[in-house]
Amino acid sequence: MAKLKYLTAIALASLLASTANGEQLIIDSFESGDMSATNADGFDWGLNNRTSVVTADGVVYANGTKDIATPSGRDWSTKEGLGEHHLRFYYRAGEPMTEQRFDLGRHYKDIWIGYWIRVPTNFEHGSLNNKFLSVWPQKYDRDGTVTWQTRPNGSGGANLVFQDGGVTSGEANSTPFISVPSDRGRWMHVVARVKAASGPEARDGIIQFYRRWEGSTSYELIHEKTSADTWDDESVEQGISQGYLMGWANDPYDVTTEWFIDEFSIYNSSPIDDFLKTSSIGNRPNPPSLELVN
Repeated sequence: MAKLKYLTAIALASLLASTANGEQLIIDSFESGDMSATNADGFDWGLNNRTSVVTADGVVYANGTKDIATPSGRDWSTKEGLGEHHLRFYYRAGEPMTEQRFDLGRHYKDIWIGYWIRVPTNFEHGSLNNKFLSVWPQKYDRDGTVTWQTRPNGSGGANLVFQDGGVTSGEANSTPFISVPSDRGRWMHVVARVKAASGPEARDGIIQFYRRWEGSTSYELIHEKTSADTWDDESVEQGISQGYLMGWANDPYDVTTEWFIDEFSIYNSSPIDDFLKTSSIGNRPNPPSLELVN
């Protein structure tokens, strides 16, 4: 039976035109309120694991359509200019797991992942490491996996580290990332790049991570490694095919803490100039919605 899926025009265009070189491959602004949409390559959001699509008024999707009002005292406001919906990550006090997995449907040898993310309004980092972003070719947590994590900075904030080879490899480049209380409630745009190595012993892969705070006119290059071992001996195809956003908090938050992500996008070449051009002309109008029959 045909299934109706409601997507924004911008999401539809990018989901269908998923193989153009040097262009946007995937974008999800969550305005459809439906995470079951796919593209020709088979992109798939995994099950919602304490994540949900929300508006300022409540939950609209979590493994299916929902209608749950925003709890009293919580701020679920969306970023100005990005529509009414975004993806919420719910860390209940004392509980460590909140994660959103995705499958790109194919392998990308050079991938750029961009999204907006809001620092929790009550952010306070614990004493251990928390997952932030991880991507891999075939199997998680081995050669070819690249993982970013936050570590405490000693003042309630966080530094960002990365691991070339998954969480079992050593951490590198601990860099200031979030300060408290000054960064609480702020939106940042992050761009993570992973390029596959050219061979099993080549060690010429590339790992980069950029960040721009809302209102800033430039990106900061937080991490860069041009001799990365981003090769997976067990993968038939090299390049990133899967990943997750956020994930396990090794020192769970003492109080309920919520992150928000919006306008998740995938590119196969640097989108940074385009992002800066977009920011320089102000917020874009919300795209019209249309109906797609599959």
